[in-house]
Amino acid sequence: MITTIIFDMDGLMVDSEPLAERAWAQVLRPFGATMTADIHNRMIGKRLDASARFVRDEFSLDVPIEELMRRKKAAMADLVRDGVPPMPGLFALHEKIARRQIRWGVATSSPRQHAVEVLIQLGLLEACHAIAAGDEVVHGKPAPDIYLLAAERLNVPPAHCLALEDSAPGCQAASAAGMNVAAVPNAKTKTAVFPCADYKFESLIAFAAHPVFQTAGER
Repeated sequence: MITTIIFDMDGLMVDSEPLAERAWAQVLRPFGATMTADIHNRMIGKRLDASARFVRDEFSLDVPIEELMRRKKAAMADLVRDGVPPMPGLFALHEKIARRQIRWGVATSSPRQHAVEVLIQLGLLEACHAIAAGDEVVHGKPAPDIYLLAAERLNVPPAHCLALEDSAPGCQAASAAGMNVAAVPNAKTKTAVFPCADYKFESLIAFAAHPVFQTAGER
């Protein structure tokens, strides 16, 4: 029985992965290193600390992980301030969610401050019932911690939740939490494999038209 929808944010609600790639490119430039699309694609779905560790190891940087994290957060904040494009179908989906009074939340690997800022830009912060962010749990995706925290804050059993994810690590995290999982790949993850997903949709538009959404929220 699905009563609640939990959204991943980056790459699912908003097309922020290109911004994240640009942010990492800015971080690496002073060190004479170049971020590539292939390298960044291998980071999608990871929490900031895991991404920073990956970058340090990939480029053999003699820089503390904390410093890389600080620079990435600063670069991303500057880029997000100019606005983050919503994914196609996002607002129409949330209009339907609001009309049907379906409870929903966000489970994101990004820091809470980033999640709040994006939801404010989208005009969805007040409608969101709960946020679980990467800097609020011990283990990031693909561990289930973020999704378990989201379910706890929504006061709903994980089995009653449908998680929407664009990345394989995110799908794995939601599945490990005991949730129903719908993969909605974006341009960067469309070739990924989603063995943990119960459903797969080309877009949020396709999800909104599917029977699994039509039954969501029914009690």
